[in-house]
Amino acid sequence: MKNREVTNEGSDEEKALEPNNVSQAEGKKKKQRSGFRDRKVMEYENRIRAYSTPDKIFRYFATLKIINEHGDSEVFMTPHDFVRSITPNEKQPENLGLDQFVVKRYDGKRISQEREKFADEDSIFYALGECGLISFSDYIFLTTVLSTPQRNFEIAFKMFDLNGDGEVDMEEFEQVQSIIRSQTSMGMRHRDRSTTGNTLKTGFNSALTTYFFGADLKGKLTISHFLQFQRKLQHDILKLEFERHDPVNGRITERQFGSMLLAYSGVQSKKLTVMLKQLKKHFQDAVVSNLLEQYDGRGLEKFIKDNCLYHKLTVMLKQQTRKHFQDRVVF
Repeated sequence: MKNREVTNEGSDEEKALEPNNVSQAEGKKKKQRSGFRDRKVMEYENRIRAYSTPDKIFRYFATLKIINEHGDSEVFMTPHDFVRSITPNEKQPENLGLDQFVVKRYDGKRISQEREKFADEDSIFYALGECGLISFSDYIFLTTVLSTPQRNFEIAFKMFDLNGDGEVDMEEFEQVQSIIRSQTSMGMRHRDRSTTGNTLKTGFNSALTTYFFGADLKGKLTISHFLQFQRKLQHDILKLEFERHDPVNGRITERQFGSMLLAYSGVQSKKLTVMLKQLKKHFQDAVVSNLLEQYDGRGLEKFIKDNCLYHKLTVMLKQQTRKHFQDRVVF
């Protein structure tokens, strides 16, 4: 039987790999056509994204296991892992599948020194702590934030804003999170699994609590501040997706832009292949505006919000709604 694990916590031969191994694995993206095996793997991974439990999705797409000085280990996603976990047809690096990780042995000081390797200082991932790495609880929180419309958060905040001042404390915000999460299919599919260590901890990580409520955790969070966080997260996700296409002078081609949109159309692989061929036929290599110009006009951001590209992560759309969604995105 094929051993599906790169690391084994009980093995004496477990070794820490070099810090740049993950980035190298992610960076080795060949510009060749996908073969039969790759297409089948991508179809399998798309089914994992759509139907598996959050625990399995996280264990499949996460690539790092951090072992601290006490020998305790925890699995993390990098920001690129997170984007890959929500992006259809984005293939996981070879030999980094389910329960397969690159192992790093770090103390707290070295983790801090490695922070910039995973997240820019102006990225929302930088606020997560742990050098921009994403724990399982962070993963659930971020997917909930990405997939929930702004209006839902506005309503939830009002529910727990007892004095009407537009602010909630940390305990009230945890209740907001719980209610919002329970309405998503991701939240409904989740079951704590102590055997894998992927349990949804009360609250969220200490770096985020400090970000929202201050060092003493006695601050208040306004809906405007939280929605600003949501918009920044959406921007950073799109930026990472944009950069995957290797923009030249900050620009990508029309074909690349079209393929980004088609990735979220939800159509079957055969039809998607036909659409990509049509895209290649109608558009050559003309460039579209760069990411900053798109955001200045708020066109792309509004387009994605209107069509709820990330909403498909946690809400099972009815067939009629899905068809309308596909028509809006593709045409």
